Amino acid sequence: MPSFDSARDRFRLGPAHLGVLGCFYEGRPVSADLINARDELQAAGLINGDDAVIPELAGLADALAESVVLVHIEITGGEGISNHGAVIGNDACYVYEGWPGETESEYVRTDLSTLVWSLARAVGLRERDAKPPAAAVITTTIGVMDAGFVALAEADTEDVEEAAERLRAVLADEGGLADPELTVFTHLLLQLNGNWRMTVAWNNREGRGTDIRGITVLDCGPLGYWLRERPAEPIVPGAVRPDSELRLVFTETPRVWGLITDLLPSLDQLRPCRTVM
Repeated sequence: MPSFDSARDRFRLGPAHLGVLGCFYEGRPVSADLINARDELQAAGLINGDDAVIPELAGLADALAESVVLVHIEITGGEGISNHGAVIGNDACYVYEGWPGETESEYVRTDLSTLVWSLARAVGLRERDAKPPAAAVITTTIGVMDAGFVALAEADTEDVEEAAERLRAVLADEGGLADPELTVFTHLLLQLNGNWRMTVAWNNREGRGTDIRGITVLDCGPLGYWLRERPAEPIVPGAVRPDSELRLVFTETPRVWGLITDLLPSLDQLRPCRTVM
């Protein structure tokens, strides 16, 4: 169910609820598949009987309808995939966070000055004590990494040593990796907490389309963060194959902060708009 926390100016909304707001914005009737979502919004007091949104929700509705910048984060972890991000409109900025297995996300209004912090929080970025390993760059293929994941899924997770040996053998056989890369890559996959893709999109200043930037980072716990330089983001559908190059680079936390900051466009890259409050 959708809900509203007035004390913190935050909302819980699912894709269907956003679809209802889109119908309102476009001035068209709510489609049959969204009737239940509209009723839920009414029950939560977020829209009235005339299908008008409450003033508190208007800022988010406007930002979604006329977004200047969109940030999407896809996190893959042991519990599945979750989606997070931010939407920047002409007059407001909201960040949202999801939960694995849940359809609704929590939208919270924030200031642009804290946006990078909010995005870092969404991906769980924190300081690591990890030092550059013997091989700070791993170069192989997507297929080799996928074979490693299959080996881990089939291994006895209660016997860590056996799982490590099985994984190491598969990585050596499939990719021809040798030490120190082989040992480092084996440990990276064993320690992998999850990986996240952050993509930022905006209508360019020239009005000729959408500019997109993105990064993918692997969170390997005590072994630190690893930037996936290849395949480079943004990735178009069908562009990655098993034989595509995989290049992972050890990246310290301050550099990851910088990479997130660099994804966001500067004012001179955006189409002229009102200032976000």
